[in-house]
Amino acid sequence: MKLSKPKFEQLFEENRLIVSLIGISNIGKTYWSKKLHEISFRHINCDNLIEEKLSPILKKLKYSGIEDVSCWMGQPYDDRYATNQQKYLSIEKEIMKSIFAQIKNKKSQNTVIDTTGSVVHTGKNICAKLRQYSLIVYLEANQNMKEKMFNQYIKKPKPVVFGDIFDPKQNETATQTLQRCYRKLLNLRSVLYSQYADVIIPIESIKKDMNVNQFFSLIKQSL
Repeated sequence: MKLSKPKFEQLFEENRLIVSLIGISNIGKTYWSKKLHEISFRHINCDNLIEEKLSPILKKLKYSGIEDVSCWMGQPYDDRYATNQQKYLSIEKEIMKSIFAQIKNKKSQNTVIDTTGSVVHTGKNICAKLRQYSLIVYLEANQNMKEKMFNQYIKKPKPVVFGDIFDPKQNETATQTLQRCYRKLLNLRSVLYSQYADVIIPIESIKKDMNVNQFFSLIKQSL
């Protein structure tokens, strides 16, 4: 949703502004969503909604919490991964469609949609709808942050949605494939986030002592 600064202000004053935060995991989407909630935005946390949908499956395995969702999914080289990744993305698509229906039918309220890192893997139709209903703000990681994430992943790989990126090669160990493909995944997601974004905010623009009003102004000034 492309907005001018006056339209952005008008929608906010009329309690009709809908913002979606996108970006890699741990970039600050949930942190800033909670901050926006403090100034009367309704906070829709997609991770929590997916976890709720998966809870019957997780309970059977004695799993709970978002970290256990990762345990359930497994790694791309695990036999269960392809099926579980498909199930996860199917649920994420359902959640997004439900959010669109809520936005369409509910009374006006400023809203922030706190998306997952994998939202760009839900497909062009979902992402186009997200852009139709909301102003998409991409919190863009710099190269240093990507390297930090890569190093953390190497030390302790956690299951993530790889989509079609995971492609083992001959004479390559599972660890080597994960390392190579995780870099490709970060690069692909950066391209997709940029493609769907209405506003791109480099993470270095967000100062450590920034408050929610300053963050809100940063979004407006970036239009």
